[in-house]
Amino acid sequence: MDVLPSVDEVQGVNTVTDVTRLLRVPATIWESFLEQVGNPGQELRVVAALPAHIVVQGIGQAQVAGVGLSAIEAAHVGLVWRVARMVMFLKKGGDITNFEDVDPWVPKDNSRSHGQAQGQGLKGSGLKEKVLKMSTLLDQTDESELMPPDLQTIHSWSQRYLQIMGDHPMEDEEPTDAQMAAPDKRVNQLGQAPYVDMGVWLPFGRRALRSQKMRAFFPVGDGTFVAREFPGPQNFLQWQASWKVFKVAAISLDICSIASLLLYEKAIEKMTVQWPRNWGLIAHADDKARAERLERVRRQLAMDVRNNKSVPADYNEDKPWSVVFRLVAQDEGYWNDQVRHPATAWLASGSKGAPLASSEALALAHFPGLAEGHEPEVASNDKEERRRQANRDKRAAKKRRAQSDREELAKWRNNPPSGKGAGSGGKGKNKMQGKDQSGEEICFSWAKDNGPCAGLSPGSECKAKVKRAHKCQICLSPGHNNAQCPKK
Repeated sequence: MDVLPSVDEVQGVNTVTDVTRLLRVPATIWESFLEQVGNPGQELRVVAALPAHIVVQGIGQAQVAGVGLSAIEAAHVGLVWRVARMVMFLKKGGDITNFEDVDPWVPKDNSRSHGQAQGQGLKGSGLKEKVLKMSTLLDQTDESELMPPDLQTIHSWSQRYLQIMGDHPMEDEEPTDAQMAAPDKRVNQLGQAPYVDMGVWLPFGRRALRSQKMRAFFPVGDGTFVAREFPGPQNFLQWQASWKVFKVAAISLDICSIASLLLYEKAIEKMTVQWPRNWGLIAHADDKARAERLERVRRQLAMDVRNNKSVPADYNEDKPWSVVFRLVAQDEGYWNDQVRHPATAWLASGSKGAPLASSEALALAHFPGLAEGHEPEVASNDKEERRRQANRDKRAAKKRRAQSDREELAKWRNNPPSGKGAGSGGKGKNKMQGKDQSGEEICFSWAKDNGPCAGLSPGSECKAKVKRAHKCQICLSPGHNNAQCPKK
């Protein structure tokens, strides 16, 4: 209320021009705003009826000589809307002490009273407010919760991106409202580093899935550690898809500049081109840089400022992340230690095993029990070649078995058994045969008239699971069984 004119000053205000003249708003600024929301003429009631988020959106899209409005110019337009609401309130006979002034730049905070009333109403029913989980949005190790953002806050985020970029983001790059709220809480409210876990920070919200695994160390309770795996991007293209979503969120939330974000992305892309077979190293180094290195560099810059040491000219302690991202992207020592040196050593050793950064090798050497839970990573090309070789071996074995069966069949056809004991090679009169002239097994149940095939007529199909020939075991005739054989 202190920034608004007094009741005496607005007594003679009746039109929009009266308000702009009272507040000394330049005509070019007001006309640029009207080009976005429409011209109300001199009707104050029309200006006062505009919703707050429409005022913010119109101011964000307004331009003078091809340039967006500055903060002071935007405040001028916002004051016109606030005074218009005040004048209409007084003309309706309202008491100025009861007038509720609304600042369009600040979301209306009625969550406390509404939340208390709603909480009292829901307490007895056992229902719970809808909350968001940081572990499913931003960081799998963060178990905290946050409330969904309100509509005005979402509009202000979108408006900031539109004002900077000039257009809305593409569908595959646009973060969800919940994804925007998570880094806003982490960075703008808690002052922490703008880290996002690429295993859960994905494009298209819930529709995206990933199967790449990343390891983390967990204690088992007896002093030993095991390595467990969590989802993450399989390659640079999947990482870039998630990064583009983060880039839109960082711009919308005023976390980092476009130039610093592009510089960091190019650094990751350059290492991917240099070491295409070592994406696991690059992904691990990137995750560690955003989770740990950003905060470390920020602390170092803050200490340099307090010790009167030189820092980058564009460093702002209240918004440090643009400078921090740039310094991390240009930190050759870090990327050499985490990616280039391990990748070079891996190639020099004949590309055997999995390349490890020095920090991982140190953890592997000092954590007992880690080796049991650690499964060596195999390059994707090696895995594919092993799969193809296994398929080739299976096909070759199948061909050998088929060739052996054909050779055995040809042998039986060329030299069929004859005479006494034919079929089984046995000797002696009335010797029972196990196979017929072609080598096919004889059904004992039918031949001995005992079992599932007992009593079946000659030529009938065998009822056993494995089909056998219905023939006499003595003379190998299909016309009778053993008991009816004339040679018995």
